[in-house]
Amino acid sequence: MIYLVYRMRLTPRAQQDMAGFWRWLEQRESWFYRDLPMVRGVRWFTTVIGEIYTLECWAAFDSEADYGRYRAGLATLKKDGDWERTRVSQGEWWEFLESRLVSDVPCSVGFGHFGAGNSSHSPAAPTTT
Repeated sequence: MIYLVYRMRLTPRAQQDMAGFWRWLEQRESWFYRDLPMVRGVRWFTTVIGEIYTLECWAAFDSEADYGRYRAGLATLKKDGDWERTRVSQGEWWEFLESRLVSDVPCSVGFGHFGAGNSSHSPAAPTTT
């Protein structure tokens, strides 16, 4: 899997209206990814200790080719005036700090919800043959 990771800092507006921000985020996710089926899943994380009012969004792709299709899909969607106006309004809620692409490691490590391809593998679980 390939993951596109964005890190954003909430604007003062979002910080002052957290309930409104969370509602907006739920609505944004539904329209933003609707026409981007190559995105296999999205996870959101908020910083608890450290840089407060910071979010990360992890979007998963099966391959680099699917990430390329995502970029092409975004380019097409940005040509739609209504979609683009809605997209750029996100600047009212957050400021982008960085983006990066990461991938899974090429071996079976990790466990639980996040590990080894999201399997139930656990170092504490007994091994059966």
